[in-house]
Amino acid sequence: MKQKANNFQLMRELSLHQQAAIAATLMERMLPNYQLFAEVSQFGDSKLLRNILDLCWEWLTVKKVKINFERLAEELELVTPEVSQFDMFGVYPAVDCATALDMMLNGICQQDPAEFINVAKISQATVARLIEYEAEDIDVTTEAELKKIVRDHPLMHYEMDCLAELIELVRPMHPVGREQMQQLKAWVKEQGLTNLAMELPLNATAAPSAAQPD
Repeated sequence: MKQKANNFQLMRELSLHQQAAIAATLMERMLPNYQLFAEVSQFGDSKLLRNILDLCWEWLTVKKVKINFERLAEELELVTPEVSQFDMFGVYPAVDCATALDMMLNGICQQDPAEFINVAKISQATVARLIEYEAEDIDVTTEAELKKIVRDHPLMHYEMDCLAELIELVRPMHPVGREQMQQLKAWVKEQGLTNLAMELPLNATAAPSAAQPD
């Protein structure tokens, strides 16, 4: 996936705070995956993840804010589902969401931009997993065939295009403040879809419904 590699390289060329802003925006598109799983399975705490992401934005946009991210990471671990305990596909994107949010916290604590890029990688991996899951009904005989299906799928193109668009949107943001945060959240709202092409919920606790990207 040449375009995907280019996206990651372009992201690496941005500042740490710009990369964090992209990661937080991608998390806004992933969080409904966890919310839907939590509602269906009656496991987890969607409000906790929403609060953690809000605090990540707070760190990004408020100078010298003090937040105990280590404690938040411990709380997050307690509400991250174990795949083996749930017989439903939705557990995978839920775990991906929680894992990506944990990497977001690590990136902030360690001031490590690689963790913010990992958030983008996990978002794309979530998309790839859904495409592979749907491809189980197709006669795929080789790994190369499956990779091509993933690479050429409209949902993967949509994910890659979203990241490319985000990079261009964030590039001129110096610094990333509340106005820029609102601009990025407005971009998510304009997209209207999660990374798995579900309609975004009207609020943090509403369940998203299935849709297809344009």
